[in-house]
Parts: sequence; C-alpha cells; structure tokens
Amino acid sequence: MDDKLVFDPAWEKAIAPRDRETIQELHRQNPVREGELRWTPIRAALNHQGSLLAMVLIQNGLAANFKAEGIDLTYVEQEQGAIATSEFNLPNVNVPPGASMPWTFVFPKQTITNRPLLKDWFVTPSEKSTNLKL
Repeated sequence: MDDKLVFDPAWEKAIAPRDRETIQELHRQNPVREGELRWTPIRAALNHQGSLLAMVLIQNGLAANFKAEGIDLTYVEQEQGAIATSEFNLPNVNVPPGASMPWTFVFPKQTITNRPLLKDWFVTPSEKSTNLKL
C-alpha cells in the first residue's frame, strides 16, 4: 500500500514551514496501516471564541477514499474522557486510500462539556457515525 502525505490546497499555501516539518516527521513515524482509518493527534488548542481545535493526521488505510461528510467525531482526553462531540460536513476533506492528510477539526464552544486540558487526547468517530467503515 502506498503511504503518501497529501495537503489540502489551502493548507499547501498557508502552512508554516515548521508545521509542515512537524507533520512530515509525524507521518514518517506513523505509517498508514492497511485496513485502518486512524486519527493521529498533532495539536489541540482553544481559540478566542472558545472553540476547541483538534489538528490530526487522518490516515486512510482503507480501500476507498475517506470523505469527512456527515461524520460525528468525539474529542477525548485520557484524564477526563469525552470532552466534545460534533458533526462535520467537510467536502474538502478527501483522503485517498494509502494516504495521510492533516486537518483541523473545530468543535464549537457549545459542544464542549468539560474544559479541556489539551494533553493526552485523541479524536474518534462517535457511535453516531454509522457511515464510517472501520
């Protein structure tokens, strides 16, 4: 299976060189695994509006393209459990088989149930995401 790193065209233009290097290194250390769709954490933060930003490397080891349309994701921290769940409809997020793509998922302030510590976290499809073939 190929293992390529792809960037959305908007990211290609805007990503800082240091962030690109960080993502490339993370990609080298965490290759795509055949048969798995993974969400490798990169960085989490709160923005000025109180929304939770979770940057992940979407790694598609499935046989079909992954599209982030109509998916429910949950941001979880080891210490506190589930912090936020939100539905995403992002037609720009299209990850081919055998590829990895960074993306920042924004969980609106109203979806946050506990103040995040922003450490030891991961993103996972929620139980409501029945359209994902994992």
